[in-house]
Amino acid sequence: MLAAPLVSARSAAASCVAPTVTAKPERVARGGLLTVTGRYFGDDCFDTGTVPPGVGPLGQPLTGLVVVIDQGDNEFVVATGSAGSDYAFKVEVVIPASLEPGKANLALLGAGDARLTTDVALTISSATPVGPAEATVATFGPPPPDTAPEGTVPPPVLPADIPDEHVATLPTLSTTPAPGDPGNVDGRRAVTVGIAVTLGVAAIGFAFWSRAQRRG
Repeated sequence: MLAAPLVSARSAAASCVAPTVTAKPERVARGGLLTVTGRYFGDDCFDTGTVPPGVGPLGQPLTGLVVVIDQGDNEFVVATGSAGSDYAFKVEVVIPASLEPGKANLALLGAGDARLTTDVALTISSATPVGPAEATVATFGPPPPDTAPEGTVPPPVLPADIPDEHVATLPTLSTTPAPGDPGNVDGRRAVTVGIAVTLGVAAIGFAFWSRAQRRG
């Protein structure tokens, strides 16, 4: 699909070269290295008209490319990346150890798994696999452009637990009654009652003492 502009009716009169991919060597051992080279991977063709500012004769270099090796119903991703400013790329991939000896095909996929070139025939050697059995995916080309709008600020990281309603914070309670505090009024009332009781007891005692003196 990404290669459609290169083979459309509009480009029938153009001379833009279609994307090509090569792989060396054509006979490889499982776990061995395969060099994959791609050229002319652009998203347009401007050789018959004015080239817009900021792009080349093949438009923008293609991104999101995927190199796969097919064998029967099995497909192995061996590399991902983008074409450079010259619309080309070169990458070394590891042949999956899970492949069977015999025929296989290398293909280049774009958006929507569209095959962008003619498959390249490979021969998988019957030799004992070399290297680790784990699958390896190589990368190539410049990283994809940042799609975030200029000046975008990432959202702040919020705490995990935020109360739904505002919780009022109260000052630390003081053990000393504040002026005008009802507790302070009660304290003064207790002192006053104590003094009155003391005076009453003293008066009663004085009265008994006076009576005793008179009788004597």
